[in-house]
Amino acid sequence: METKPSYFFKKIKDFCFPEIFDVENVWEILKKKNEVLSKLKPEIKGSLGKNVHFEGNVVIEEGTRVLHNCIIEGPVFIGKNCVIGPNAHIRGSTMVGDNCKIGKAEIKGSVIMNNVRADHFGYVGDSVLGDSSHLGAGVVTANFRFDGKNVKVNGKDIGLRKFGAVVGDNTQVGVNATLFPGTLIGSNSWIYPGAIVRGFIPENVIVKHNEIIKKIGPGGI
Repeated sequence: METKPSYFFKKIKDFCFPEIFDVENVWEILKKKNEVLSKLKPEIKGSLGKNVHFEGNVVIEEGTRVLHNCIIEGPVFIGKNCVIGPNAHIRGSTMVGDNCKIGKAEIKGSVIMNNVRADHFGYVGDSVLGDSSHLGAGVVTANFRFDGKNVKVNGKDIGLRKFGAVVGDNTQVGVNATLFPGTLIGSNSWIYPGAIVRGFIPENVIVKHNEIIKKIGPGGI
């Protein structure tokens, strides 16, 4: 099982805060992200639609459009040339990189790297989405166990009560898929619509339900 950020993310240097990836295990990115967000000062450079509601420290970079009826609860950083909403709910301790599209989704405590598409409704909680990854409509990254105990990754207690999923660069997650707490998915993989996924999924594979059904070669499928 791989847990180093470099296995999942190949474009770390392109992200606005590359220092948050300087950790041993991918779930530690969330703590580093919080440390960086705590030092930001609020600044709105992008454009806002009607009835956009802000709380706390929020940074929105130039070229980004926050459409009507969005709720953003800081601390939140949103990079350049993004489209947020309408009706999106961006909760505290979230970072969004450049050129992202977020639909009518709820995002909480997560890192969204550059060029990510989560254009539709869904929930992303305490997760990390890699560069150019894509979530279809209805995708949920569950971040909390029923029993309230710490999340485990492949049976290992990682010391966090809330941790959703890691989705590697260029990975596609189909509509209505559910990623259980502690799911790690490598880069360039495909998750079938409706799949229920848990544990470690390597890079360059196609997953149906929770089973790898095909390996993706250098030239694609």
